[in-house]
Amino acid sequence: MNKRYNIAVIRNGVLIGGIKRVLRAENIGNFNPIYCRYKYKKHLVESFAGDLSDPFRRDTSYLNQLFIELKV
Repeated sequence: MNKRYNIAVIRNGVLIGGIKRVLRAENIGNFNPIYCRYKYKKHLVESFAGDLSDPFRRDTSYLNQLFIELKV
């Protein structure tokens, strides 16, 4: 079973809740963006600690501050 991570859900700069989801990564050149599903839609997962999509600079501390931003 894949590990689930706590992810904050933000809309218009306001925290509206939190979720626990499995993270999925895609390879696009040198970048590795990470996505999760929220209400059956795929959303880009970001981190307050730094750029999560850069595999050469990120570390495990980035996983403690994950969030997704909902588009209105």
